[in-house]
Amino acid sequence: MRMTPLVLTLIIGTALAAVGVMAVVPTPGAAPAPPATERHAIAPLSPTELDAALASGTWLIMEFGGEHCIPCRAMQPILQDLQAALGSKAKVHNFWIQENPEVARRFKIMVMPTQVVFNAKGEEVLRHQGIFQADEFHAALAKVGLF
Repeated sequence: MRMTPLVLTLIIGTALAAVGVMAVVPTPGAAPAPPATERHAIAPLSPTELDAALASGTWLIMEFGGEHCIPCRAMQPILQDLQAALGSKAKVHNFWIQENPEVARRFKIMVMPTQVVFNAKGEEVLRHQGIFQADEFHAALAKVGLF
């Protein structure tokens, strides 16, 4: 059976809905949605920048994932909202492990996405694999003293 784009969209949308992720599929011929102006893109770090961020004395929320990973992309609005809510309390960044597998081994990343929170001393205080729902992420951050 040949998979048409519509069938693939339905399959992927059903799978994402099953894990609690709502996918917005544009209507063919519809105007593209305007970019979110109140959100700022989460910048990916290089290995050198990651080491500098860990040594900066600031809390760091890292998402280890991939640029083309659908669950990783689904996490971006949640991370953007966290970045806005936390302000200067913490920095939020992505790290593309497919481009830097040695860093994935160093931090024992086995699943994309994996969110790791480091305190101001650069110590890991929280780790979560997969999609982290916003309310659960906020509660977990409150438990480690970030909120």
